[in-house]
Amino acid sequence: MEDMETIRAVCVDTDIVVDYLRGREPRKSAFSTWRKRAEVLIASITAFELLLGATLSSKREERVVEVESLLDQHEVLAFGRDGAERAANIGAELRVKSTVVEIRDLLNASMCLSREIPIVTKNKALYERVVGLEVLTP
Repeated sequence: MEDMETIRAVCVDTDIVVDYLRGREPRKSAFSTWRKRAEVLIASITAFELLLGATLSSKREERVVEVESLLDQHEVLAFGRDGAERAANIGAELRVKSTVVEIRDLLNASMCLSREIPIVTKNKALYERVVGLEVLTP
């Protein structure tokens, strides 16, 4: 694993962003620290999950504004053809091994691999199933 000082960009998983928005430690501080040290990217799948949660919230208007503001501050990784090909290959490898990874996590992992960046998540065990993906925890 790379030293935190040498990492130029990271992708933050949904769990980290939600805890940041809700002020839950230690992930709130971890997100803030990464924002100071590296470019923080958000996968389009995470953007979808955040917007869905905000739209379903009883505080819809407030939450949507909050999420949109955060998304405006970070590059959102698009799920394109390279990501699709990687996700398909990884998904097939995992299925042969009878290993289960949710589709959205597989898509997030493939976007990180396409950009050659680590993912920051509290779901380390889940993402470590993806060979070649660097997984960082807060």
